[in-house]
Amino acid sequence: MDGWSPDFRPRAWERDKKQFAAWTGGAAVRSPWKRRRFRIWREEQLSSKLRLAHKAEQKRRADLMANPSPELVAAYAELRAAEAASGARIGCARGGDMTDPETVRVLARLVNERAEKLQ
Repeated sequence: MDGWSPDFRPRAWERDKKQFAAWTGGAAVRSPWKRRRFRIWREEQLSSKLRLAHKAEQKRRADLMANPSPELVAAYAELRAAEAASGARIGCARGGDMTDPETVRVLARLVNERAEKLQ
C-alpha cells in the first residue's frame, strides 16, 4: 500500500479526488510517478494562488496608503502627537498593517502609556 491511496489517507483523498479525476481525464492512474506529478502540480496551483493573494493584499495596502481615509489620517495624527509628547519614535512596529486605523491607534496608546510610566 502506498502513502497516497484512499485507504491510507482518506482525508487527503476526499480533498483531492475531484481535482485528480479532472487532471487525469477520469482515467484510473495507478503509477506512483503520476500521483507524485499530480501532487507537484497541486502544490504549484496552491503556491500560485497564495502568491496572487499576497500581491492583492499588497496592492490593497498600497491603495489605502495612497488614498487614506479620514479615520486613518486622524489615527496618524494621534500617533504623531503621542510620539511628540513622549519623545519616542516607533520604528520596527511600523512593519505591521499601518493601513488599519485601529492598529495605528493602539500603537499611539502604547506610546502614551509608556511615556506616562516613565514620567
